[in-house]
Amino acid sequence: MSVKTRLSLIISLLVSVMLVLNVFINEHFIRRELNSQNAMFSETVGRQTSVLVEDFLEGREKEREKAATILRHAIEGAATLVGGAENVASLRKVAKLTGAEKLELLKPVSGGYRVTASSDASRIGQMALKMSDLPAEWAGGPPASGERYLMKDTFSDGDKVPVSWGYYADSEHPYILALTIYSHGYSPDTLIEQVRTYQPEVLEIGIWSMSGQKGVDASALKYGSEQYTSDSRGIELMKLAEAGKAQSEQAVIGGKSVLRSWYPFEEAKNSNYVISVVVDRTQIENLSSMHRRNQIGSSLLILAATLIGTWVIIQLLLRPLKGILHKVNEVAFGRFDRDIEVKRSDEIGELASRINHMSGSLKSYTDKLKAAVNENALMKEELESIFNNTADSIVIIGLDGNLLRVNESFLHTFGYSPADISSLRITDVVHPVEHAYKHPELARMLQGEALPPGEEKWRHKDGDYLTVGVTMSAVRNSQGEVWSLVAVARDVTSRAKMEELLRQSEKLTTVGQLAAGVAHEIRNPLTTLRGFLQLQQQSGRLNLQHNDIMLAELDRINLIVSEFLILAKPQAAKFEIKDVRYTLGDVISLLDSEGHLKNAVFHTRFTTDSCLISCEENQLKQVFINVIKNAIEAMPQGGNVYFDIQREEPNSVLVRITDEGIGIPEDIIPKIGNRFFTGKETGTGLGIMVSQRIIQSHKGRMEIQSKLGQGTSILITLPMSPDRRSGGDGAAS
Repeated sequence: MSVKTRLSLIISLLVSVMLVLNVFINEHFIRRELNSQNAMFSETVGRQTSVLVEDFLEGREKEREKAATILRHAIEGAATLVGGAENVASLRKVAKLTGAEKLELLKPVSGGYRVTASSDASRIGQMALKMSDLPAEWAGGPPASGERYLMKDTFSDGDKVPVSWGYYADSEHPYILALTIYSHGYSPDTLIEQVRTYQPEVLEIGIWSMSGQKGVDASALKYGSEQYTSDSRGIELMKLAEAGKAQSEQAVIGGKSVLRSWYPFEEAKNSNYVISVVVDRTQIENLSSMHRRNQIGSSLLILAATLIGTWVIIQLLLRPLKGILHKVNEVAFGRFDRDIEVKRSDEIGELASRINHMSGSLKSYTDKLKAAVNENALMKEELESIFNNTADSIVIIGLDGNLLRVNESFLHTFGYSPADISSLRITDVVHPVEHAYKHPELARMLQGEALPPGEEKWRHKDGDYLTVGVTMSAVRNSQGEVWSLVAVARDVTSRAKMEELLRQSEKLTTVGQLAAGVAHEIRNPLTTLRGFLQLQQQSGRLNLQHNDIMLAELDRINLIVSEFLILAKPQAAKFEIKDVRYTLGDVISLLDSEGHLKNAVFHTRFTTDSCLISCEENQLKQVFINVIKNAIEAMPQGGNVYFDIQREEPNSVLVRITDEGIGIPEDIIPKIGNRFFTGKETGTGLGIMVSQRIIQSHKGRMEIQSKLGQGTSILITLPMSPDRRSGGDGAAS
């Protein structure tokens, strides 16, 4: 679907929604206004009817007062007719004098009262009243004593003209005097018919008398009709109106829509009335339907005009965009040469200018990107060539330990095929001991610390291990996060063998250099031994003091030879997992007696945590023996020797041996460990040198801290075994 079609439909849909809302809103407000007017009209009719009824009631009250006055006059006039009251001429005379329309004498007969004399001769002999038309006390005729009055209202059968009746009886006359007066006004029914004549939409008006009614029903209708209001719902609403609040509802009765209303007649003083008004709503429904049809018709015309106008306007607006769209399509296919011709200064013209500028920028960026891609491709080829053709083995290692990629040199050197790489891990290549010691260093490298090159043993596919020089570094992404490691390894097996030969040669050279010193060191004790032996031979007796001196000289010769052998003889190292606390403890127990002889007191302060290391225990004990003997010899007058062992983070153990000897000058400390350098009169300088070599073979380090007059501390740091366990039983201090 095109943009213009979509926009046209959207705008038309919006207009349609607004038009529909307009129709419903207008329908609602118009219907509400018509209903309001209809209700106001019904209320007006009700009020007019109540006023007419009030006027009628007031007029009837006056007629009753008039009838009462005439009746009184007739009674007085009739009193003058004693003995001749039944004379018709006399009755006419009295009626004329009093203003009565008719004056009659009624005598009781069976079932009622009969006219015996009347101002209207045609009435004589007729039944005037039934017994049921009068109160019970009138049924027996005139009273035995006193007098009675009775006033009644009724309507003539012809034109519904209201009539007032008056009756009088006393104990002195055997008859009832009846008086008739015709009113000159209109009855309520006549008034209601006149209202309906002038207001044809009024279908029905009813005047309901509520006085004395225990239940409201159709019999309560006083005037008017009850065709539309006598149902149960109408009676219910009439009761509510009787309470003083007008009621109204719309209903459909006999297929006709009507508005039924009930209004309480508050103006009546002696009676309680409710006026019901029923108004025909057919005209309102017709007006509402006509207005709805007009609204829908006009809305459809507006919608059609909107759809056509929108289509035309959008067509005009989108015409310049076709050229812009064509240019955008060309840019999408990489053609940036032709610019859009800008002829407008509005938003579309600005859009065209921006697209031209964007096209130029994209062309520039695309050219640069192509150049960069070509350069990267060339660089990639060069790097691939270097990666695959270098003599060094290059291995890319994932953070999970899997080998991600290797070069041809690695495959050739270690005998693997490309298919083997996907299943290889770095632990399959590096010697287990080497990897165990390398693991802490890798953790430091991942944290950003640079590691120096080192030598490791990597496994050949056939199971043999080759000595390689390894340089390892971290590979980071653009966010600076390490995602892999790269190791560059060079086979130095031949070089290692050559270096071993050189070391052996150096040892032989050292042995040759030491020969004179050793000969001198041994000759002196031997001379002493020879002298004492000759002396004993000449004297012919054994001197125990001379024996002690000779034994000491023999021990010195043994010490020189032992240290000389350790230096010159290559030993096969057998590394085992040991707790350095127990290794040092064994040495302390061994030398404790010697310390007591020279007044040296040993103090141990070991950590309670296990300190497992991988070591050649005999060599490590030799180091501790050398250091402890030096500490004892540094305190000719005796003193304290402190042994501290503690775990150093992250993965090392620190052994500190501290004496309270004379100390070492600062300028002498850097020379300690050199061949034949010693600060003791009887020393050879080989003990510290051998100890340093042993610690280095354990991948540890040895440090000397000393102050003149305060003592010396030897710090030995050893890497912990990967199988180390937390906790331990500690050592006594």
